[in-house]
Amino acid sequence: MPAPHPRIRVAVLIATLVLAIVGMTGCKKAEREALVAKCDASLRVRAEELAKSSPDSLLDVLGKTSVAIDDAHRQKLEKAGAQLGSVDADKFSARIPVKKLGAVAAQDFVASLALAQIRDPLGH
Repeated sequence: MPAPHPRIRVAVLIATLVLAIVGMTGCKKAEREALVAKCDASLRVRAEELAKSSPDSLLDVLGKTSVAIDDAHRQKLEKAGAQLGSVDADKFSARIPVKKLGAVAAQDFVASLALAQIRDPLGH
């Protein structure tokens, strides 16, 4: 039997990720849709891994919004579960529990979320 076409493998991988996100604990339909639409692939994969074993784990996330973040937007993000770090106009960093990621993504003013990359300093 010939090996499956690479596009089929990619489609199966995407379908698996979507189904895994759907299975995340406590996710409503709007939150699941927001996770798929607004979270980058590395964040979705990491959230899927942690949702199975430790849904209270915190994810370091970088976010972008469609508007400048004022006090009202800050409160909405925090109420949804984000522990905000730095905020600069329409960008923010936050620690978000895996089980709250969908609620943060579902905020109408959140445009995108990405897994923060932690890099070690270059050694000499």
